[in-house]
Amino acid sequence: MKPAMMIVMAIILAAATVTEAAEQAPPIPAEEQPEVLTQGPVNEAFAQPFNLEDQTGLVAPTAPPADIEEVPPPERPAGEQFAWVPGYWGWDSDRNGYIWVSGCWRAVPPGMSWVPGYWAPSAEGWQWVAGFWTPAGNKEIDYLPPPPALTDVEPPGPPPSPDRIWVPPCWYWYHGQYRRRPGYWIAGQTNWVWMPSHYVWTPRGYVFANGHWDYSLGRRGVLFAPIYFPRPLYARPGFSYALSIAVDIGNLQFGLFTRPQYSHYYFGDYYDSAYIGIGIFPRFEVERRRTWYDPIYVHDRWRHRKDEPQWAKHERQEYDRRRADKMLRPPKTYREMERRVSKMPETRRKNFEIAAPMTRIVRKKKTFTFKQNQPEARQQISRHSNDVHQFVKERSRWESQGAGRQSGRSGMWPVPSAGRSEIASPAKPKGPAMNPSERKQFKPAQRVQPPGSGRERPTPAPEQQQPAAISSRKGQPYQSDPVKIRTPPVAGKQDGGFFRKRPPSRPDEEQNDRKRQ
Repeated sequence: MKPAMMIVMAIILAAATVTEAAEQAPPIPAEEQPEVLTQGPVNEAFAQPFNLEDQTGLVAPTAPPADIEEVPPPERPAGEQFAWVPGYWGWDSDRNGYIWVSGCWRAVPPGMSWVPGYWAPSAEGWQWVAGFWTPAGNKEIDYLPPPPALTDVEPPGPPPSPDRIWVPPCWYWYHGQYRRRPGYWIAGQTNWVWMPSHYVWTPRGYVFANGHWDYSLGRRGVLFAPIYFPRPLYARPGFSYALSIAVDIGNLQFGLFTRPQYSHYYFGDYYDSAYIGIGIFPRFEVERRRTWYDPIYVHDRWRHRKDEPQWAKHERQEYDRRRADKMLRPPKTYREMERRVSKMPETRRKNFEIAAPMTRIVRKKKTFTFKQNQPEARQQISRHSNDVHQFVKERSRWESQGAGRQSGRSGMWPVPSAGRSEIASPAKPKGPAMNPSERKQFKPAQRVQPPGSGRERPTPAPEQQQPAAISSRKGQPYQSDPVKIRTPPVAGKQDGGFFRKRPPSRPDEEQNDRKRQ
């Protein structure tokens, strides 16, 4: 009898063990999981506003973590013009910490390559040094002394014809001096955005970024949503993350903001007035402050000139509505978005679906087709990402030396002043104070040439014709500080299909910009 009882007890114990093993462990707390965000910075390689005044980069109080290994989805846009741009850490003022600005598939502007930005140590913390586009195959960067302040950046009046877009003035380095190129009017292009010439601050000096034509926002590729990672997660050795949620580019244009000091666009819920205090502005504010240039806003306003003549006014009204009513604002996280959208009627969901799984975007095929990446292609993307991160480290090293960092040598210039901390208020605009929704009226035109070739420009004032002489402490003109570099790894090729048409020709006013340097 005893042996039988022992057998029965053994069976019961074994069954209990199997039952316990079959039970699932409790879910991991949400605080310990990655949080996909539906607000935050836009990858700077995807879109970028330009500073028109001397604003060195945003300063964060702590160093960024080590880079995360991203694993893009197996689907990618078809075409050789698309290049993978890996993500990087971005400073988030709401969390007072870093979030991951995810990578993107980017249709590289024809004839250009990307030099990514990075965080550089400074006396006040860690300072952002913006990325920029440079001519493809470029193997040398010239570092220059600070350019003079730009004045009269506003248009002299209304455009000479409805199809014109204003391009602000710019300084060019020519034989040890800066010469001012006045602003001009350019004919807008439906599928192309003109990115004006501008300067980028670096620890070594200022870099002249050539003006170029870029694809319109909807044709630029696939932008993946930013992510918040808890530190215990990304600190694990060998940690990697599979990207799967992409931003809806159509909805992105309805909720764009600019942070000029950071050289970044932002998207999502930045409607509280407090964000203006840290330098995150509704994009229409560019019409009043004029301290930065927003090529996306300028192009959108031009594009809607016929189908929606009051487009700019509606942008302000929509901003005011969302600022006044929090229920109209977009969700801050993808999890919150799914919860809110599930309770909405189908007709209201579109405005709140800021992001979607990559599989859904592939099925829609709105702008371009997709293809599957084979295993060897995925390995190549991983190697490419490592190469880009290595290039960023190389840039950080060479820009920590040279003219901008050293003093007492002939032809060198002092280090530019450190940037404001991220909690500092932006510079006050000239003139009486206005609410963000108020629009500054253009001054009457003084003298504008009649429409003709499509590239009219106002007659420059005499002071605009004069070069700005920059002398060293010893009275000798400064020299540029050229640095040999390897070819930037983010580059694309011209392709056919939807991108078969080549970009418009460069404006006449920009044709000789490289000769002037």
